[in-house]
Amino acid sequence: MSVFRSGEQPPKWCTLRAFELVELSGLPRPVPITAEKQRLLVTRGACRLTSGKGAQVLSGGQFWDLDEANGPFMVDAGDGAAQILILYGRWGNELGGCGLFRLTPDTPLEEEGDPVSYPKSTKFDSHYHDCDEYWVILEGAGTVVVGSRSFEVKVGDCIAIGMGHHHDLPQIWANVKGAYFETTLEGKKRFGHLWKHTHGPADVRPERI
Repeated sequence: MSVFRSGEQPPKWCTLRAFELVELSGLPRPVPITAEKQRLLVTRGACRLTSGKGAQVLSGGQFWDLDEANGPFMVDAGDGAAQILILYGRWGNELGGCGLFRLTPDTPLEEEGDPVSYPKSTKFDSHYHDCDEYWVILEGAGTVVVGSRSFEVKVGDCIAIGMGHHHDLPQIWANVKGAYFETTLEGKKRFGHLWKHTHGPADVRPERI
């Protein structure tokens, strides 16, 4: 697990190379293409994305992949306000999920997730993926566990999780809202939350610092 913030250099193994949270209000804002792969995710409100091919309104949790062939791109929130997350990197074409998640303190669900030895006060399940995953904390704070490591996270943190590493968000100090992005599927290329007790042992890929 590695934690970095916008403007900081992620570890070399990460296919997500940068991210930016942008508040939208007033005049349209250009979105230049500056990376091999680029994705825009709406994290609050709704926005209009205009390109050389037309326009599309996107609501919270919806995303759009940006490329030079369909640009140039402009984004605006109309008469309202919105927030977007722009992800920059070099991921592949077969991807896992992407969207928003919310978490409140609650009683853990014993029937979901792999067993853990640490205390839990959320319904989040310990699981792994056949891909790397990135979380960006938008609201709240808590403790993230990846394998045997743990780290306290807050708004603006991006948590990079390598393929096959079990991860969890077992404790929160304030209600959490986050964005997640599961990048290139590898190995068996299964999607969704995977559990050892159901799907078998994880294919753990080393995180290269």
